[in-house]
Amino acid sequence: MHLLRRRNAFNLIFYGLFLIEFKCNTIAGVKIISHDTSVIKGGNATLFCHLTETEDNLIHIVWQKQTRENPVEETFFIIDKDGKTEHKKSDLLDKVKFIGNVKEKNGSIQLLGMTLLDDGIYTCTFIFPNGQNQTNLNVTVLAPPVGNVTGRTHVSSHFDIILASCAASNGWPAAEVFWRLGALNDSLRMKTSYTEHPDGSITAVSHILGAPSKYLNQKEIQCVVNHSTLIKELELDYIINVHYPPELVVISPDDPMDTQEYLCSVDCNPAPTSYIWIKVNGSTPHSEGNKLFIPKSSSDFNGIYMCTAANQYGNASGSLYVNNTRSTDDCWLLLGLVFSCAVLCTSLLYMLNSSGKCLQVP
Repeated sequence: MHLLRRRNAFNLIFYGLFLIEFKCNTIAGVKIISHDTSVIKGGNATLFCHLTETEDNLIHIVWQKQTRENPVEETFFIIDKDGKTEHKKSDLLDKVKFIGNVKEKNGSIQLLGMTLLDDGIYTCTFIFPNGQNQTNLNVTVLAPPVGNVTGRTHVSSHFDIILASCAASNGWPAAEVFWRLGALNDSLRMKTSYTEHPDGSITAVSHILGAPSKYLNQKEIQCVVNHSTLIKELELDYIINVHYPPELVVISPDDPMDTQEYLCSVDCNPAPTSYIWIKVNGSTPHSEGNKLFIPKSSSDFNGIYMCTAANQYGNASGSLYVNNTRSTDDCWLLLGLVFSCAVLCTSLLYMLNSSGKCLQVP
């Protein structure tokens, strides 16, 4: 009972001091050393508050706060002249720690496990029999954002859509998000949105919009995230992927030194799922996938060949005229025979001439 009366008496004295604040005097010549502080979400914040240049007897050190969670000023921690502490809010019992020294008039405290809702203004007040002195400390709680780029494969069209999105999630304050587009600056545009979460963090998302044309396929762009908690910019690369049907089919020798095999090359994405080879007004040629095999030893295979390539979005065709002549080996063989005949005829003529001279009578 006596303890309860003493506590009630203390509370009356305390609230009289603060609710009738205009009757209290500020002690002149007294200096309070303090400084603002910043802390990463989940870390511990040290609130330094040291009174100097006074020998007056200290009665209490009182801590109050105005935070994002509760913008109305409230008392949450009291330190008496003997160093005993009292928590005015039960939910902060394990969160506030006195690290100062009453005899040295050091009222510093430490706040453990800071959340974004603890961000705000903290007031340190020294109370004396003849007045009080106080100072405000700004406590900033920062949350590093998590960067991520998302996108999907698009089918070629002429309508603007979201090609990719870059998010800086759950940061505080909101992160700066933008795209480096290089040569695509005139082809694409950006749009940024923000979402605030219950814990006070903000997710910033920057979208890239444009028409998914063939020209954009495999073009590389870069998302950049800036934030006060990052040592350097966060750079996230992204490659645009656009699907489109076959548009250009080219048939060419697989090896320029060997015209027996021909390759069907196609401009499309994804790669063709089928190749169909035909010979115009002729039989079906021998082929394997995008390769055509034409014997070069016979002119019977001369003619127009066509390759039709297709994927799930469409098909396209290309053609090639093949005109094989006798092979080089055959030409050399024929040339050898002609040369041999010429040598043989010359020898016979020489022998005949020689025999005629021998038969003549002087």
